[in-house]
Amino acid sequence: MNATNTRYARSAGILLLLWPLGVSCGETPPGGGPGPGPEPEPEVVLPPPLDSLPPVMPTNTDRFATSGQCGQCHFAGPESTVMHDTAGNDISPVYLWRSSMMAFAARDPYYLAVFGEELVKHSGREAFVEETCTRCHAPAGSEEQAQAGAHLTFDALVAGDGEEAHLARDGVTCTLCHQIADDGLGKTQSFAGGFVIGYERKIYGPHLVPKVDPMELIVNYTPTASAHITKSEVCATCHTVLVPVMKGDQRVGDFLEQAPYLEWKNSTFASGVPCATCHLPTQDEAKVDISSPIAKFPAGLGARTPYGQHRFSGGNSYMLRILADNVEWTGANVAPEELEQSAARAEAHIAEGGVVKILSASMAGSALSVEVQVENHAGHKFPTGYPSRRAWIHLRAEGAGGEVLFESGGFDATGALVDRAGARLDRADTVLPHLDLVTKESEVQVYEAVAKDATGAPTHRPLASVGFVKDNRLLPLGWSSADTWIDWIGPVGVSGDGTFQAGFDRVTYKIEGGAAVRRVKVELLYQSVRPTELDSLARVPHPAAVRFSSMASARPSIPVVAAQALIEL
Repeated sequence: MNATNTRYARSAGILLLLWPLGVSCGETPPGGGPGPGPEPEPEVVLPPPLDSLPPVMPTNTDRFATSGQCGQCHFAGPESTVMHDTAGNDISPVYLWRSSMMAFAARDPYYLAVFGEELVKHSGREAFVEETCTRCHAPAGSEEQAQAGAHLTFDALVAGDGEEAHLARDGVTCTLCHQIADDGLGKTQSFAGGFVIGYERKIYGPHLVPKVDPMELIVNYTPTASAHITKSEVCATCHTVLVPVMKGDQRVGDFLEQAPYLEWKNSTFASGVPCATCHLPTQDEAKVDISSPIAKFPAGLGARTPYGQHRFSGGNSYMLRILADNVEWTGANVAPEELEQSAARAEAHIAEGGVVKILSASMAGSALSVEVQVENHAGHKFPTGYPSRRAWIHLRAEGAGGEVLFESGGFDATGALVDRAGARLDRADTVLPHLDLVTKESEVQVYEAVAKDATGAPTHRPLASVGFVKDNRLLPLGWSSADTWIDWIGPVGVSGDGTFQAGFDRVTYKIEGGAAVRRVKVELLYQSVRPTELDSLARVPHPAAVRFSSMASARPSIPVVAAQALIEL
């Protein structure tokens, strides 16, 4: 696709090029009619979209193997009677993993779009960008290249046919995680992909006295019992992301892009509820402990308990549904239905993390005063992870006939925050403040982390970030301001709000003319990608950004309802 005009739009999954911004189709462009009109934005020439990704071919190197090798025994399939729960669901490790964001970490089109934008912004420093952006999203491929004194390139990731490329596109693959050694885990040097993997071809698991012969025979790995593989410190190696802050070619600091592990360490969950408890659950839907053999070969293996389901459910149902829409493009051999099921599990997971309550609703003069409490039941901040995610309070006050008398937190068809007149409230160049009191419909309590660049302006780019201009995400229970890492993970922009506490936040809504209100509905909404990020990426002249923008235009970033409450007056 060639682009010579300056405005674009998304429609039916296609990028359409229109007039300069501020001019509707059928209107006269600025300078051709009455009035000066707005200044047009700079011209953006968009390249053709990124081609579909090649499939992952079976690969086995001196340290790593692609997941299909593991699937020979750890994928149940319809013919197997093992690795199923009591309801008959396939819970084999490779089956559940292959429809998770872990499996698609390197084929996530949003990741590739941001990766592409950084390459555009850092022209001439591609090696720095590629080394930084592939370490955790394509760890086996990255490590394979590092041992050879090289680095994984973007082109190899999306189009390569070498061993490192196939390992890379396999995402966070089985033989990567299960070979992480108990070496420096939980320490600073292990963060940002600082895991250690040896050459012994040991596959670590939690079960004592594993049967080693089948795995040694089939894939030349030795099952090795070690309790460290179930610890949160293993997850921390890639889920504590320190991004270099550069000044020219000099590293002058670090930006802590995301830190679920450090947030978890500063919570009550750290005393006995590791990451795996929620993200690799050992109970079925009926809350019964699962007991099953962990492989279908050889026959007659004894059942193992606990049995961790490799769901890796998080908060990214939006991306899983985009993947389901475009699974052929990803090159993955996964049915869209599996990705939809994974998305549904992610939404159920989100609902476990948040609670909203209406504590009181009473008249104070001519205003209706409503006190809302939002609670965080997750083992880390809510939301956590990549800082494109946000949650907010959507409150509607209705009259006797259901008519809306007051609304804060409404959104449009793109998922953007708007008032009742449809005016956009969230923009890329503004930061919505943390609120303790809401008196106008244009005010919305949004829980989010917003990064800032060296000038202090908000930015969505990881490699432009130096810190946060706002971080009022809900704190977990047990949070302490005396934590060792508090300078890195402490909230930003909440000073003076005495009701922003560990585990909850309270917000008061004062609605003038509230005597006519008969019903108040409150929702806690969750969104994994802000529309402002999508708007910015749609202007990035990189094939990966063009492709992702096309995908996102066909499936807008509509928020998920994490929790809701209702009161009748």
